[in-house]
Amino acid sequence: MTQRVQLTLTLDQHQFNMASTMRMWRNQLIVLSVQPMLGIEMVRIEATPDSVWVFDKMNRRYTALDYAGANQILQPNISYKQLQDWVNSPIAPDKKASVHQSYQSGKHTLDITCKFSNREYNTLQEPQQTNTHKYKRVTLREILPL
Repeated sequence: MTQRVQLTLTLDQHQFNMASTMRMWRNQLIVLSVQPMLGIEMVRIEATPDSVWVFDKMNRRYTALDYAGANQILQPNISYKQLQDWVNSPIAPDKKASVHQSYQSGKHTLDITCKFSNREYNTLQEPQQTNTHKYKRVTLREILPL
């Protein structure tokens, strides 16, 4: 499944709105591709049933966390099943509906809004995680200002 997503990142008093694409392969992989400018992917977040991977595509670095590690940073706590259920929420009859989720880390907030009018299903694609050999592994705090 593929759908358009609107992200709002609040850092201190500044808000950044970003267009994104979310893809999901049930029980395997959820990919959030963030394209804040001109459709260029700058950040990719991949969630597998046992871990969360954050890729800084511009600086060629990444970090990986299990859900226990991610839940030490984010509130509310997350699990793969919760993410999958949220992404796969039923489409409302008016097709203009959206689902909203907000995560906090200290004074920073990440708001995710999925607009279901753009949801597409394609069973021909196979899930592929990003090749980590092209990236340097760093801590999450080096990628995100948490």
